[in-house]
Amino acid sequence: MSLSTETNCGKKIKKSCKVIVIEPKDYVHFEQNVIHLRLFQSKNTLSKRFKKTKRMIAKREFSPAFVIVIFVAVAALGGGMNFVLSQGYLNSVEASNLYGVETLLFLGYDATDNDAIVYHDGLKSNSQAYWHGNKSEDGIKHGERIGVYVKNTSSQKITLKTLMLADSVYSFQHMGPRYTMTPYSMASPLDNKEYTIVTNGNRNAPADTITGNSPEIMPGQSVTLVIELDQNFNVD
Repeated sequence: MSLSTETNCGKKIKKSCKVIVIEPKDYVHFEQNVIHLRLFQSKNTLSKRFKKTKRMIAKREFSPAFVIVIFVAVAALGGGMNFVLSQGYLNSVEASNLYGVETLLFLGYDATDNDAIVYHDGLKSNSQAYWHGNKSEDGIKHGERIGVYVKNTSSQKITLKTLMLADSVYSFQHMGPRYTMTPYSMASPLDNKEYTIVTNGNRNAPADTITGNSPEIMPGQSVTLVIELDQNFNVD
């Protein structure tokens, strides 16, 4: 699964603004380098930041993967905001404190062949009327649902722009006016090739979803992306 977010790049640095996806295995960091990065970000002009970063690269003070993150952060100082998709490799250095670098942490998922989805908070509905997962234990099928757990580890809200699973792009569906999950037996309002965002599960009631029409995740907020599949899947 891949996600992208809205970016607001300034005209002067438009070409430098991008969504970066880096695999955790490629990342090595050193705590003192992060402190050094914060210092030179606060004391130098934009052009000097690039020059100093290049010198730091030449001295091998940063790993290649971290250098990519640095350039994203530096480019953001021109007035735009960039997003870095994180799977845990930035959390120990608190990347959200680096101005312009936003992170979304993947916590896990529930793609088990069960009738009830377990949400990010460990809760699932015990009531059959509110089951949100799969219609029968025969594999993950078209029209059934899975849950993906994410957390906004940034200092500001993140708006999801695109959610893609396999070759399909899924569109956000808000669950107003009650803002609760419907059971999997209902095609409305959540339907095939759509997703919604659950803020917390409930044991004997429908899970709560975000309010409003935009897929926004607040700073520090953990949520479950509930995805209604448009094809059959084999999940290990």
